Amino acid sequence: EKFDRTNTKEMRVVELFSGIGGMHCALNMANIKHEIVCAVDINPNANITYSLNFDMKPLEKGIEFITAAEMDKYNADLITMSPPCQPYTRSGHQKGLKDNRSKSLFHILTNILPMMKNPPKYIFLENVKGFEKSDSFVLLHQVLKNKGYIVQHYILSPSQLGILNERVR
Repeated sequence: EKFDRTNTKEMRVVELFSGIGGMHCALNMANIKHEIVCAVDINPNANITYSLNFDMKPLEKGIEFITAAEMDKYNADLITMSPPCQPYTRSGHQKGLKDNRSKSLFHILTNILPMMKNPPKYIFLENVKGFEKSDSFVLLHQVLKNKGYIVQHYILSPSQLGILNERVR
């Protein structure tokens, strides 16, 4: 289903790799009606900052320990993800799925999304330029297509959206 910004229904959102809450902040800035029903990040310092920013404590655990059944319980309309970029960055080794830091994303793509009985309508993933040339990107497309999603990908700079930053994503 194509995303409709004018939808007046509040979206239930699961924020994976939540960090300090960049996706949460983006949803607020875009005036998209939403409720974060779960935020997940393994980094305790990022979770402290997230809690201060949004008065909500993220679930502090590795994403590879989350099950499809657990995700189904959130009844999410949207899953946002900002997985580690080091496996894909142009200045890194570009190991993709062979990089240990991509194991959580691999878990989502092989053990969570394909097994969910109640998948979200929308999935939003952001990463660095270079991700689009990776084996993770190929797997992401394959899994989403198999689940019936319409897949769109973009390479954007925040400056294109009026944000003073040239970091292409």
